[in-house]
Amino acid sequence: MKNVNAVLSVKFKSNHSPENLMKTCTEDLAIFSNVPGLVEKYYIAEESTGAISGIYLFETKSARATFWTSELAATIPERYAVIPETLRVEEYEMAIVLSEAVPA
Repeated sequence: MKNVNAVLSVKFKSNHSPENLMKTCTEDLAIFSNVPGLVEKYYIAEESTGAISGIYLFETKSARATFWTSELAATIPERYAVIPETLRVEEYEMAIVLSEAVPA
């Protein structure tokens, strides 16, 4: 995996319909591709509850912190119609990556 040291998980339920939520996620791909230090972003949906998570992989903790305090991050609750009491934000350090840990 390409130089990832910090992970951000943003999980929530939305007042958007599943179709509108996926439309918003798709529309935002270009915006998120320009976030400094962001290596990859995954949109995942929890099958049992319908909650969605954004999993962000950053080069550094500093890049993660800069993003989370940015204007773009501040728009997430409104843009994604987040139900406030369902919002869960977690920060992680990258520990071991399977693809890099298995000898060739």
